[in-house]
Amino acid sequence: MSDDPADDIAAIAAEYATTASTGDAPEAVRDRLPIVLLDTVGVCIRGSETEYIEQVADGMAALGRGPPPDGGATVFATGDRRDVAQAALLNAAAGTTLELDEGNQQSAHPGIHTVVPALAAAQHADATGEELLEAILVGYEVGARLGDVIRPMKSGLHPHGGWAAASAAVAVGRLRSFDAEPMADAIRNAVNPFIVGHWQAAFEGATVRNFYTGLSCQHGVVAATLAEQGVTGVHGAIEECLLPYTAADAVTDELLAPFETFGEDYYLTSSYVKVHAACRYAHAPIEALAAIQSDVDIDPDDITRIEVRTFELGTTLDRTDPDNVLSAKFSTPFALAARLYTGRSDAEAFTPELVADEAIQSLASRVELVADEAFESRAADGKWGAAVTVEMADGTTHTVTKADARGGGETPFTREEILGKFDSLVGSRLPTGAASELRDRLLDVESADSVETVLEPALSDRS
Repeated sequence: MSDDPADDIAAIAAEYATTASTGDAPEAVRDRLPIVLLDTVGVCIRGSETEYIEQVADGMAALGRGPPPDGGATVFATGDRRDVAQAALLNAAAGTTLELDEGNQQSAHPGIHTVVPALAAAQHADATGEELLEAILVGYEVGARLGDVIRPMKSGLHPHGGWAAASAAVAVGRLRSFDAEPMADAIRNAVNPFIVGHWQAAFEGATVRNFYTGLSCQHGVVAATLAEQGVTGVHGAIEECLLPYTAADAVTDELLAPFETFGEDYYLTSSYVKVHAACRYAHAPIEALAAIQSDVDIDPDDITRIEVRTFELGTTLDRTDPDNVLSAKFSTPFALAARLYTGRSDAEAFTPELVADEAIQSLASRVELVADEAFESRAADGKWGAAVTVEMADGTTHTVTKADARGGGETPFTREEILGKFDSLVGSRLPTGAASELRDRLLDVESADSVETVLEPALSDRS
């Protein structure tokens, strides 16, 4: 790190955020940017079907935050426009409800915290597609580093929201053409005050958890607005304000080392895509079970026990009796039982009807999660694997091990698989022609003269 006391981490990050361009990034990063954009827009559009998202939008309108006279950004749940901060709040919350948003095994979920506010600010400003991609690039890279250095967080703290407000602040600041000084203050204002949520909401199924991302995005938009108007942040905010939240004993230069690698290392290359609508910790068990199902015809009623050996954090998803959709998404026993009875693990596998299904409930009660040191050591390297053993009533057993879940790293999904996910999600919300046109425009966003035209298919009449 610099010895100059003026160069706090926020200032170093701001220098990168105001000068980096997509043209300087490696081809793999440039190729990944529209994929992260596409995937995030897809989950936000489908997630906007969640009833309480539109209800919250109506409640905000009743308090005076309805459609502005001009400008603003589209809220997918209502189809109208709201101020940028509110659009970011509602669209990010919508995208979180499915538990299908992009992630990063070094840094939780930077995509939804970056893309959503960037898209809202870009639409409001009538920015070009290239300007949007550059805002996503710098917002992702700054925020992902913050998410990396803060991990592991103190026990109980949820990785959504919190640190990620910096992603939103940077993306908005870039689209507002900030120079380094206000950009640094935007980052400082995003870090302090610090919005943080608890894991218990996910385990319990309290849907406020789905607003952690949205509230963080809104906070980031406000943080950038404050900086633009001259409101200054705490100097050294990242260094001084992280300690109450990270499990580390001290915020050291070694801990902050990722901030020395701007322009050299890109967290976007660690991005993963999700196709299982559950916490990422459950993905390797789901895929191991799917492999067993592909080899053996299993009657779930003949299963006496399922053992899942995985890393320690993976065993926290051990609830066998989830009583709502959100808590089911954080229950590996439910995810496996639902997979066995329905053959699915996408959004359609997590419904109120299936959560209440007695056969699924019974089978989930026979699933046991066990911490295994072999998987723990791999988890430290970002590989969240598992071994699943299915024990049958006739005494036979079937075991498959997955070193890591698919989606990124050494086992990414193909481009066709990612596009298939988008089509499946958006197809229920938009007419077929509009969905395919939106997909093509998002993939070709770099050449767009206006983000508004990219989004036009999403604003057409819904099916």
